[in-house]
Amino acid sequence: MALTPVDGHATYLQQCAACHGVDLRGGPNAPNIRGVGAADVDFWVGTGRMPAAVPWIEVGHRGAQLPKATIDALVAYVVSVQPGGPAIPIVVTDGNATRGRTLFRENCMHCHGATGSGAAIGDQQWAPALRNATITQVAEAIRVGPGEMPSFGEAQLTPADVDDLATYLSQQRAGGGPHGLPEPNSGPVSEGLLGWLAAGVLAVLAYAFSPARKNNSP
Repeated sequence: MALTPVDGHATYLQQCAACHGVDLRGGPNAPNIRGVGAADVDFWVGTGRMPAAVPWIEVGHRGAQLPKATIDALVAYVVSVQPGGPAIPIVVTDGNATRGRTLFRENCMHCHGATGSGAAIGDQQWAPALRNATITQVAEAIRVGPGEMPSFGEAQLTPADVDDLATYLSQQRAGGGPHGLPEPNSGPVSEGLLGWLAAGVLAVLAYAFSPARKNNSP
């Protein structure tokens, strides 16, 4: 039997109200979540970031801690209190993977890494690996901007853009897809390392053949 917003209210009181307040207005240990939208609630609860084990301590993707039907009811309840915020995106994976790869390079790679495996972003923060999230959760994150990630509205990334990104990520996970799409370049860290190594080799060669060294040779 499908659960209803009434069931979601009961779950909210048991799992969320102690921090977010019985009226969803937040408190010392959690933010106001009135009007946050279905995508927000579904992302945070669906990835297991919520319910939080310790208030204000964000954990990474640990998998849903509640059954899917319970999450759906909870989402419905929160949205019913004050509608607003982004809806859960409907994503397809039959878009333009080549264009999706370009969008990934422009908007995602510098934080999540060339292969989407996660990377440090400074100040002891970490952009998580995308492989842990479903394609819908990736699309939700684009819209809600969890943690240090900015949110991207439809003016910045259209639904078609998100579909192309989803298509690229799906083919990447499957090993390249029908077009054999290669991974993006190795990323700024490894490229920087190669640059330093090349500079070091050139410095050694310059010194070895410099006039000063020849004059000082025994």
